[in-house]
Amino acid sequence: MSKQTLDKIIKLFLGATLFWVLLSLFNNRDQDSNAVNNSIKEVFADFDSTTIKSLKITSPDGGITELTFLSDTWEVNGYSSEATSLRKLWDAIDENDVGNVVANNAENHRRMGLSLDSTWALEIIDTDNHQSTILVGNSGPIFPSVFTRLLDQNEVVVVSGTLRSAVTQSLTEWRNKTITTTDTAAVKSILLEYGNEPYRLERSDTTWVMDGETVDAAAMIGITAELSHLEATGILTENQTPSDLNRRRIVAMDDSGKILN
Repeated sequence: MSKQTLDKIIKLFLGATLFWVLLSLFNNRDQDSNAVNNSIKEVFADFDSTTIKSLKITSPDGGITELTFLSDTWEVNGYSSEATSLRKLWDAIDENDVGNVVANNAENHRRMGLSLDSTWALEIIDTDNHQSTILVGNSGPIFPSVFTRLLDQNEVVVVSGTLRSAVTQSLTEWRNKTITTTDTAAVKSILLEYGNEPYRLERSDTTWVMDGETVDAAAMIGITAELSHLEATGILTENQTPSDLNRRRIVAMDDSGKILN
């Protein structure tokens, strides 16, 4: 074998070796990206609302909304929770679409709303005490979507769906705002008190009367609708007090005079 032929063989061998090294590095980089991508996907893929015992949502200003499953019901910060808001979160997790990695450098976190002092954090703990914390940032490039990352990772992925709006609900939205419900079919009389003025309404067959006079039907529809399901439009904070103006009292009774509500 001539020296020239040997040199060609060595060059081909070195070229092939370099090619495989570069290919291996490229594949490893792709695998790392996929692993990060899958880490977010795995949190959602493994999510089962029936095995979750608590959720903690921390807002950028440090406010905490903590949902805890006790016996057969969910509470939020010690209060009864709103089933609709909880369902909104379950649906957002179940119906999400996790995209590819869009950023790897921590310097990108702030503009994406994912730095620790500007992000929303969703901490999920299941019945086996497995914990995952997903940071939920600014809205993503398409609507609806959001930038997300795991607490212990720099890689950012876009999640399509309503995850951001579900996580960023206020405490008022999370709380059950039903004040009272009444079976209005059983109501036979209603005592109204406006200030110091009492009014007694009696049901007579299909109409309502007061002092023998028929009561305005539209007014009674409004009263019975409130008795049927009265819901708050908001909740006062601990530092707020209710107004003393325009207070009223409504007492609903059945045909025996028993107070229903």
